[in-house]
Amino acid sequence: MNRLLVVAVSLLSSLALAEVGKVAALEGEATRTPKGSTAAEALKTGSEVELGDTLTVKTGNLKFELNDGSVIMLAPASTLEITEAEFQGQERTGFSGLLKSGSLWTKVKKAIGGGKFEVSTERAVAGVRGTIFRIDADALVKGARGKGRKASIVRVVEGSVGVKPSKAIGPTLKGAVPKKGPRVEVPGPKEVGVDEWEKIFVNLAANQQVVVGVDLWEQAEIDAASKTDAFSKWIEKNQ
Repeated sequence: MNRLLVVAVSLLSSLALAEVGKVAALEGEATRTPKGSTAAEALKTGSEVELGDTLTVKTGNLKFELNDGSVIMLAPASTLEITEAEFQGQERTGFSGLLKSGSLWTKVKKAIGGGKFEVSTERAVAGVRGTIFRIDADALVKGARGKGRKASIVRVVEGSVGVKPSKAIGPTLKGAVPKKGPRVEVPGPKEVGVDEWEKIFVNLAANQQVVVGVDLWEQAEIDAASKTDAFSKWIEKNQ
């Protein structure tokens, strides 16, 4: 009997640890697919979000809150995989997510112990401790060769964010570290080695953005149009 009780308590503890947050608002249709499963479950306000979940917003917008009070919002056609989520009570010790497509906005609660908070895309990694920022995984921008290219854009609303190219594109990224000041497009082509790539890192302050693509690494002030698009208007109403 005691052994069964211990097993039951252990299972309940594992389930409790798996939960990383809950859906706070949903406008449209969204699903969660648990890690290792192919069965998508419909989300609704109050639904639990767990470690390893892949969240997919089919229509509308989704807002969920992590256990530490941090808020994440996803735009239509967005897919986010929660790859790491560690909490001690209501304190975050580590969180990371992979934004596979679409756009994400987050207001990160500052962790007393300096707990990590990272959002990655195919092209960029954005890391913070307490701030507000938006990341678009696959925006269409003008590339270094003048053609439309897919790139990730990180925009900082408040606080500061450290951004670097992802390992997937780092070894072939053409260009150099972006400089503060006016919009600058990197010269090319220039292949960057692993050692040089590791130095390509920029800290963005409020109202700054950086575009990261395989042939583009461009820092500037936030594009005014992004502040008035449909996703930004929904964020403003649901903060």
